[in-house]
Amino acid sequence: MTILVHRLRYMMTTNLNGGGRGGGGEGPCGACKFLRRKCVRGCVFAPYFDAEQGTASFAAIHKVFGASNTSKMLLRLPLHKRLDAVATLGYEALARVRDPVYGCVGHLFSLQHQVLY
Repeated sequence: MTILVHRLRYMMTTNLNGGGRGGGGEGPCGACKFLRRKCVRGCVFAPYFDAEQGTASFAAIHKVFGASNTSKMLLRLPLHKRLDAVATLGYEALARVRDPVYGCVGHLFSLQHQVLY
């Protein structure tokens, strides 16, 4: 599970450093590609979901939280906190896809059980 989170964080960091899409002529970001819509300049998802691997990570987030709720959450946060929020949403979404009942809490319980016994 942690490998996926590190991969997601690496993807988002490299996309932030390399500039975002959104009207640059490079094509849609991963979220807009998944939603099959045009990626406009200033797209809230573009810095965090690249066109190659961002589609898969956004699919999990979309399945659990939805695109509208995710964009509302991101827009309410200051820019410097959005990367951590997307990483957290991705972690929780992947955990919810694997374990719909407990999500990441089930993973924490199993880790706690390993430490105690």
